[in-house]
Amino acid sequence: MAEARILLVEDDAYVLALLSLALLAAEYVVDTAGTVAEGMARLAGMSYSLVATDWRLPDGDGMEIADHAANRGAKTIIFTGYVFHIPAEITTRHEWLMKPMQHSDFVSAVRRRLGEATARAAAISN
Repeated sequence: MAEARILLVEDDAYVLALLSLALLAAEYVVDTAGTVAEGMARLAGMSYSLVATDWRLPDGDGMEIADHAANRGAKTIIFTGYVFHIPAEITTRHEWLMKPMQHSDFVSAVRRRLGEATARAAAISN
């Protein structure tokens, strides 16, 4: 698998640790942050293949991080337990996952966003 650097932003330390471990087990390089400010600081100093962020963070909206990352060329995923509160007009800009989620579903979504599932399927069929 090509090395992909992922920024994971989640304010719940337990969830952050579990999702980070799932990504590390899938052989991704993972940086973490717990707030919008920390996430934006990470984005300012590093280029990421994918940014996955919680929607509601203590100091703001994860949408800010996702939009900034997308503008810099990163793939994005936003996850939330408040999926029914998401305004319809913003649902198409990023992939959305509903919390709670299985770790395997999260890793599958990451692979899908990075195009790895398609690449693997093409390699198997050849």
